[in-house]
Amino acid sequence: MSSTIGMPSRSTARMAAISGIVAMMVISSVPGIAQAQDADETGPISLSLSETGLGGSIALNGQSGRTQITVPVPPGTGPASLNAVLTVPAWLDRGWIDVESGNRPISRVALGGDAPTLPISIPLAAVPVVDGAMTLDFASTLIPDAGFCPDVRDTQLRLLDARVDFTGVPSIPRTISEFLPPVLRQLTVFMPAQPNRDMISAVLTLTTSVIDYYGSQPVRVVVRPDTELQGSQPDQTFERSVVVAENKDAAAELIFPLDQSPPRLFVTGSGTALSDQTRLITSKISDLAVTTKALAGASAPRAVLAPDSTTLDDLGIGTVTGKGDTTATASLTLDQARLGRSVSDVSLHLTGNYTPGVGSITAGVGGKTIASWSADDSGRLDQWVEIPNTELQKATTLDVSVEHPSDSAAGCGTQAASTITVDGSTVVRSGPSSTPAPLGFGSLPQALMPQFDVAMTQETFADTARAVSVVTGLQRLSARPIMPQVVSLDDALASSDPAVVIAADGGLPDSLTLPLSSSGATTFSIATPESTDTDTDFSLTVDPGVPYASLQVTTTENNQALLVASSTGKGGRLDALLGWLDADPSRWFGRSGDILFAVPGIEPVSLSSGDLAGESSEEATEASGSGVDRLSVTLLGIAGAVLLVALVGAVVLVVRSRRSGRRRHRRRDDSPPS
Repeated sequence: MSSTIGMPSRSTARMAAISGIVAMMVISSVPGIAQAQDADETGPISLSLSETGLGGSIALNGQSGRTQITVPVPPGTGPASLNAVLTVPAWLDRGWIDVESGNRPISRVALGGDAPTLPISIPLAAVPVVDGAMTLDFASTLIPDAGFCPDVRDTQLRLLDARVDFTGVPSIPRTISEFLPPVLRQLTVFMPAQPNRDMISAVLTLTTSVIDYYGSQPVRVVVRPDTELQGSQPDQTFERSVVVAENKDAAAELIFPLDQSPPRLFVTGSGTALSDQTRLITSKISDLAVTTKALAGASAPRAVLAPDSTTLDDLGIGTVTGKGDTTATASLTLDQARLGRSVSDVSLHLTGNYTPGVGSITAGVGGKTIASWSADDSGRLDQWVEIPNTELQKATTLDVSVEHPSDSAAGCGTQAASTITVDGSTVVRSGPSSTPAPLGFGSLPQALMPQFDVAMTQETFADTARAVSVVTGLQRLSARPIMPQVVSLDDALASSDPAVVIAADGGLPDSLTLPLSSSGATTFSIATPESTDTDTDFSLTVDPGVPYASLQVTTTENNQALLVASSTGKGGRLDALLGWLDADPSRWFGRSGDILFAVPGIEPVSLSSGDLAGESSEEATEASGSGVDRLSVTLLGIAGAVLLVALVGAVVLVVRSRRSGRRRHRRRDDSPPS
């Protein structure tokens, strides 16, 4: 696979649909140096740590906590101060926080125990900026009140609502290589109001690659028809717009507005060449695009199968060290998305070291010990550990602890410290899971890797915007780039690849059975992954019916993961659900069950078809004997939500035998339970 960049030949047949718009925008010549926005038109630059992808707080553990952060610095600006609210433990007598950068003292913040919180401001003018970023090292020293002995493993200090203020005015990009800022708040994509499949593929490629490029930054993505381009407001400092259009001459070009605002990137092409241009700004070769116009060669990434063996370093976890008094714990979080697939049979060859001496070493998951062995005077960690398949989650944390006998005569802080280090060279082995385990939202996005199909019942602008919302949400869940490919609905359901289906009109084939389905808008039917044609189907009938939207996870006929975004008849229901997810990107995280259910006026709720139908026939039998089963309770909960909107009092619970012979998608016989 190779990529090239060069100046394209000028074509006299530029696409008429955008030429008029470009002319009205008045293409300006590019200045010799980066332009800066008018300082009078912009206020002071301030970025929260969450906007930079660092989360909302900084934690310092123990009486002598240490942590480091790296903050991007926009070109044309310099760091001025870091402002935050500091939480102070109640037992604190006195203490301080030292802030350094590159072994250079920056500031010392004095602490006292008079108040539970303390506003702080750390000057940053002396902090060096290297490669567009600054690095800050925090070190805390806490002295407790007399007679109090704090647990060194606890989080003792936390900087909340941290923001970094900057001096200066951010520079305006002058080349394609400078187009993307270090922090991006919003990406706006203009595309044709009547797109074809190549256009849809290009837009999905662009938006997912940008989300992947910015990692944990909460970038907002907006998709607009190109008919709204003329007269649209210019981008602000941390916003960018990309116009995607079809043209036989592929290229990527910056178009500068009249005012001092960031330029727009116009991407043109046809077929796969159009997607190649959209990958340019996030590719490794973008640094070579030091002009306002460039042509990217073929750059479609290949689907790479996940390896059976890797290391903590390769997974981006690296070396992990835990410290404590008698007990020290190193916690390793294994994300299946980083492993690149749904996995089973996970084992680790733990290598490293620990404080020598008599004691024990344990490995545990979720508070459950899965292995233990004796510590000795060698202090060498060299042990294979297997994680039971039943303990595997989307992100599984393995806690490796060393414990030494405590000295009852030792005073507070005089107990010999314990440490344990798991080296980054620790080998992680895994095999592919025969089903997307754990089935449901916990299987995403790893069950969609290395590539997946995207299908829409209507390949329209509206469905494309919905697909963008779904695939960018999935990309936020992944530390690796995801690879969507647009196909027809029939091809997606028959494919050997996993798939995402957008059905805002509810136009799904009868052969596809979802965990939660409906007859019209009045009867909800529940099917579990284990359902067969002779199983009992559970349903709820409401009168009158209420329209709803949902995201549901199931499997295709070929036992591949399938995510379906649908609604009953009107796309606005699904738009509202996706808008709720987009309003707070963190809502994609922590979704449970296999159904995200939404009705108008009520916040969406996560449901599990397994819980709705009862976890076992034995439970169902016991429940039915008592006259009240788990299904009824849960369905009545849904009914309450539905009826609150419909203002209806008549609810009929129906348990009926499935005699219709509708085909259920079944797991293979060799598939383990989720």
